[in-house]
Amino acid sequence: MIYNVPAITSLARQCAPEIATEAVVPLVVTESGGDSLQINVNKGPRVRAGSVAAAAAIVRRYMAAGYTVDVGLAQINSANLARLGVTVEQAFEPCTNMRLASTVLQQGYGLASRYYSGMDAISVTYSLYNTGTLTRGLRNGYVGRVWSAAATLGSIRSTPLLPGAPVAVVVGAVPAPATPAANRNDWVVGQVAANQVEVFK
Repeated sequence: MIYNVPAITSLARQCAPEIATEAVVPLVVTESGGDSLQINVNKGPRVRAGSVAAAAAIVRRYMAAGYTVDVGLAQINSANLARLGVTVEQAFEPCTNMRLASTVLQQGYGLASRYYSGMDAISVTYSLYNTGTLTRGLRNGYVGRVWSAAATLGSIRSTPLLPGAPVAVVVGAVPAPATPAANRNDWVVGQVAANQVEVFK
């Protein structure tokens, strides 16, 4: 099934309430375009199955051949399924897939926030989600694509500067007025409970 943005938003609120929808929805749009049966074979093809049973069979076939496979709405990597306690079939269930994305994002944010703060920590969380590393997702364009989706969806006003990205300087340009420190990040990022992270609110 293909989910539109309002349906993805509703699923995110219902199934991944620990993470703000503004964080999850752009990620899902970037990962699968809302296709709950989307399969991406890493270093292989993108495939769409007609049913969960057919999708699970495809995933198992590629896994048996030594590939990792990203599955479902949020493209959960098959290497994480056992650790997250789900079967291949369960990973294709939209609500379960969103819950798994929430778990992976929270874990990533826990690591990212040790080294970065504010929007940089969120960017690095997306990098970890995509690549398992703090910076490769910044370099390969993934984080930029998620932020672009967020801007297109209206979740943010403009895409933030990525950590380590060079600042362009135009000779002769009139500098923009300084932004007060309190307004640099409109959103608060932080721990709201022992096992919950609030972002973009």
